[in-house]
Amino acid sequence: FELDQRNSITYTYDVAWAESGIRWASRWDNYLMMTGGQIHWFSILNSLMIMLFLSGMVAMILLRTLHRDITKYNELASAEEAAEETGWKLVHGDVFRKPRHSKILAVSIGSGVQILGMSVVTLLFALFGLISPAHRGVLLQCVLLLYTFMGIAAGYITARLYKMFNGVDWKQTTLLCAFFYPGIF
Repeated sequence: FELDQRNSITYTYDVAWAESGIRWASRWDNYLMMTGGQIHWFSILNSLMIMLFLSGMVAMILLRTLHRDITKYNELASAEEAAEETGWKLVHGDVFRKPRHSKILAVSIGSGVQILGMSVVTLLFALFGLISPAHRGVLLQCVLLLYTFMGIAAGYITARLYKMFNGVDWKQTTLLCAFFYPGIF
């Protein structure tokens, strides 16, 4: 087959349907049965130890850097050295000031908390076996109910964050959290 002689390639596929004797309601039984399943404890423990080790290394690096900066700031003796600010003192004003669009930031974080909470609780329900794929519509119902109930946490997080930015119209921001992203999609 030479590609220079032809301009197009035709792809085809074939499907052969065979009727099965398995009922629709019990089609997941083979996948949900945990017969002979072994839990790989060594792999789980190994992953946990690597995660703790790497987190500890990052924490040590951050602590050493901050300790060095704080020690350097405390050792400034003369007025000339005090006038030359370096390191964290240069970004202090930028880090601790109010964001330009604090209302939209608070609404975005609140909506993210809502979706994250809904996802985590749904996965926990599925992990504990409260949601079964054999029952149609249970997953969708669980997601919709949890999204609705997590709106309480989203509104609270949005209002607290907006108040932390010294915002005054926190009620409007909470309503914006309820209607902004769900209204777009």
